[in-house]
Amino acid sequence: MLGGSYNPRMPVPRAMLLFQVDYMIWADGEILRACATLSDDEVKRDLEISHSNILGTLRHMFVAEYDWMVRLRHSMAGPEEEVDPGLLFPEGALGLGFAELREEWSAVWLSWREYVEALPEAALDRDFVAMGDRIPRWKLIQHVVNHATLHRGQVAGMLRQLGKQPPCTDLFEYEKVQTATALERS
Repeated sequence: MLGGSYNPRMPVPRAMLLFQVDYMIWADGEILRACATLSDDEVKRDLEISHSNILGTLRHMFVAEYDWMVRLRHSMAGPEEEVDPGLLFPEGALGLGFAELREEWSAVWLSWREYVEALPEAALDRDFVAMGDRIPRWKLIQHVVNHATLHRGQVAGMLRQLGKQPPCTDLFEYEKVQTATALERS
């Protein structure tokens, strides 16, 4: 049940959501860089986790980030209407190879950043309808970040099964990297 007494309305600052979206973008990029060192056989090997293999799991993550962004953008024009399925990522395109996936993902990340930056603060807490449920935009953004974290963890497990060291994509690691980068610039 969404919106019960345990789930009160609360304003969420844009800065917090931008931090989380930036973290998702960074962490996704770290996982993609680690997977770029793998052979075609390794990214496609059925490891019986998540979406069978690394490429399948990465495709799932990409499509989720793509489709949720489409739904959020669509909600600005009609928050009570479901998005036209023709606007979602075409199912036939799920055969993207690793190189194409990396290339396409950059545009999706940019779209997430631009959306959260441009969204009026008051609109963050407004509900919209997606997949038959009503949810405030800020909670959906949180969901997408959390969803990506789940699947990055699965990819890290698959990398370990292949005898590879996965990157650290912990939020604290992101904060350390951002702090170090800011210090280098100053």
